[in-house]
Amino acid sequence: MSHMAYRLFRAVGCIAALLTFTTESAMANSLLLMSPAQLAGSWTFYLQGDAKEACTVQLIAEHKTFSAQVKCLKTWLGEVPKSWSPTPDGLFLMGEDGTALVHMNRIEPGHYEAKIKPETVLVMVRGNH
Repeated sequence: MSHMAYRLFRAVGCIAALLTFTTESAMANSLLLMSPAQLAGSWTFYLQGDAKEACTVQLIAEHKTFSAQVKCLKTWLGEVPKSWSPTPDGLFLMGEDGTALVHMNRIEPGHYEAKIKPETVLVMVRGNH
């Protein structure tokens, strides 16, 4: 192998290592578990494509509960969520017995979605603080 080919081979190896490290680092950062305090606040829920039928609910960090307006979610979820729990890729809305009603997948900061029926997506977006 010529000296030039060897240098090229080493450079490609360094680039590959850097890309691997960068990708792993980015993936790890995107799956950081948010604290209840980070998720607490005003959130607007609506069906994708129908934002005029929205309802706004407060997520309360203490005891991971909701404001009284959470009753509006019964229409879409079949029951009123009683608590919520952060996950690395979103958050669960939990029912009366503590089981998950739906997992809201984090799409981007302040934007979560869950498929609740084959062609129905529930959207959750951060409201004004």
